[in-house]
Amino acid sequence: MRILTVGIGLKGGEISSLLHRKGAKVNRAKLFRCYAILNRLEDVKKVKIDEENKFFLPRSLDVTGVFNEILSRYEIYEGAMIVTSFKNEDVKVAVEVCKKLKGVFEDPIIVLGVLNTNDLSGEVREKMKALKEFSDYMILTREERVDETVEALNVLARVGEIDLKRRLAGEVVVDTSDLFNALSREGFTILGHAKRNVPLFKFFMKRSQLLALRTQRMIDLVRSAVENTSFEGDVETAKSALIVFSGNPEEITMDGLFASIRLVESLNESMVVRYGDYPIPNSRFVSAVVLFSGIRRVKFD
Repeated sequence: MRILTVGIGLKGGEISSLLHRKGAKVNRAKLFRCYAILNRLEDVKKVKIDEENKFFLPRSLDVTGVFNEILSRYEIYEGAMIVTSFKNEDVKVAVEVCKKLKGVFEDPIIVLGVLNTNDLSGEVREKMKALKEFSDYMILTREERVDETVEALNVLARVGEIDLKRRLAGEVVVDTSDLFNALSREGFTILGHAKRNVPLFKFFMKRSQLLALRTQRMIDLVRSAVENTSFEGDVETAKSALIVFSGNPEEITMDGLFASIRLVESLNESMVVRYGDYPIPNSRFVSAVVLFSGIRRVKFD
């Protein structure tokens, strides 16, 4: 899934830069097309991204020129993601960016909101409302969990992509429509990610032991992802969930997949749970992403 990614301010720009450097690729093509809009002169130097993809917008909310330049490059996108902190100046620019995109963009618009421990609950809720008014979906993450969130986004961006060299389908194919169907326009979305390396001693195990080990590893991955989500949300209020495994296809079992589904369903029986996997042959890891969407109650520290 090709995603137009625009970071707002220093924090948003740094995450856009991180996705530019470490974002997923399929068939050598980057899935995140990354830009940064900066409103402080000192931040322009700090954000490491292609010079032509950095825009300085001092004391102005008119983003028309910026988007004329970005959209003139005629790239194909399947969605847009606006990355912003909840600082006043960043939110104001992010709202204007979402407004501009709404007028010219037919694909879904996602806001990735980055919160720190100093954000006040009342102020943040009002800013969330403003951002949600002109976007389709909102994902929340804490600053200290940005690296895990980026890893989760990399897995989710690959769904629906076909590697022309490997040409290998997963146990249960998951595509872009599954992802967007799992995202709820109501409430908010949080992501959980966990990853484990695959040990080499598996070759000396009996088949039954190996299958049990693989299944248990998948369950442990999902449990770890659920316990370490990008933001503190009340999963009992979520409307939908998506489980995606990625990594060595030999390590992904149907038993593990169905056990993981039961684990997530036990958290909230009213949720619609979607699932699938994206195999990466010859890799030495397995990862799991669990997405919860439509969350109504967010626990602020």
